Amino acid sequence: GGRIVLKYDLRELWKIKRDIGRADGLLLCIVGNYGTNPLIDKMGIEALKVGKPAILASYMYGGDWGFIRIYESIRGRDLPVLPVSSSDFRDVEKALEIMEKLHKIRGKKILAFTFDRPEVFRSERDRERILTDLIGDVIEKIDEEAREWLLKTASEDTVQIDVHGIDQAIQWKRNEEKYRENLKHIFGLEMVRRDPEELCEYYENISYEEARKVANDWINSAEKVTASHQAIVSSARLYLALKRLVEDTGCEAIGIECCPVMLSGKMPAFPCIAFSKLNDEGIVAFCEADVDSAVTLILGKYLTGRPGVMGNYCLDIPHNRVIYLHCTSPTRLYGYDKPPLRHYITTHGEAHFLGASPVIRFPVGEDVTTVKISVLHGMMCIRYGKSLGLIEDERACRDKLLVETNAAKMLEKHDNRIFGWHKVSFLGDFREEFKAAARLLGLKVVEDYV
Repeated sequence: GGRIVLKYDLRELWKIKRDIGRADGLLLCIVGNYGTNPLIDKMGIEALKVGKPAILASYMYGGDWGFIRIYESIRGRDLPVLPVSSSDFRDVEKALEIMEKLHKIRGKKILAFTFDRPEVFRSERDRERILTDLIGDVIEKIDEEAREWLLKTASEDTVQIDVHGIDQAIQWKRNEEKYRENLKHIFGLEMVRRDPEELCEYYENISYEEARKVANDWINSAEKVTASHQAIVSSARLYLALKRLVEDTGCEAIGIECCPVMLSGKMPAFPCIAFSKLNDEGIVAFCEADVDSAVTLILGKYLTGRPGVMGNYCLDIPHNRVIYLHCTSPTRLYGYDKPPLRHYITTHGEAHFLGASPVIRFPVGEDVTTVKISVLHGMMCIRYGKSLGLIEDERACRDKLLVETNAAKMLEKHDNRIFGWHKVSFLGDFREEFKAAARLLGLKVVEDYV
């Protein structure tokens, strides 16, 4: 429902504030009030101070003066208010669409497989899985030094776990209670931690025959394949296990603290292709239990209708370029219902002879919007540039998206303590959509490329 306010009325104000408190959001449209009646202004100001996501709109040539006064009164108060004053009222409709998309996110769950103890012991079965599924027949094709290192690593009894959030990807471990509070209050999201043992059970319940069919489909759709067939089948088993987990839990996003879970033997497959395919299907899958990136991917999914490319970044300052790199890029970067980009399958970038990763032939000349949310700090980092395509280099991660932008400015303005190393890139210029969403969520925006 809605109300038309013509004059100041204390009892009416109390009812309005009560109703706003029960609502999901507020559209406050100023259609008149050319005079200087501070009491009418107060009605609007008090309505916005309830703190619900609000659009403050002006009906041009009617509400302008009241709109300006009300906004100046609440400006700087950290309220989730998006001001819209435009000659085209469809801009108000666009703002309402963004508010609706943000509302759809609320109530969703993010599933993260991560250990809650500083040391994990491997069982004999864990070590066996590492040798058969993770390493497999590759052991016969590598040099003696690499073979000895792999076998030594696989034979160790324990794996050390970062439980304090020292790693940039798992900032939620630095203050989990506050993180969960912010996640719920700002986004309406819930993080659910699950033991990797459960992931392992799902993985082992997937048959090789079922996984081989999926793996063969992947192989047939790729330009070429240089990864081992066994590694691709293991990735397909993990993909099917994760899909089943999503079905059983109803979660919006699923992620794994990749390295320790893999080394423990509970996930005897590199998750790269699995994550790529899940994101193609609209299931948010994220690396390294980075929930900040998961939230960014979810937000981008609803705002843009496209999957994002999660990754680290390197600065090529003399050439005004940034390289965003990981091994898990989706292929349907133009939209979930659009054709996949050309790609091939090779080994994992940093492991070189192990695992299987997709390599995407990124387009040239496209707008790229790069974003990262910090749940703990209530902030959003936004970048923009132009795609220069794929860099193929044996060093580091496989999917290297080259973007022309102000790399020098990023070096001076970026705050790793807040945003970490990972960023999420979307094809297209979606800066205004993300900024509008940040306003409605009450997030502080940092544009570190300008």
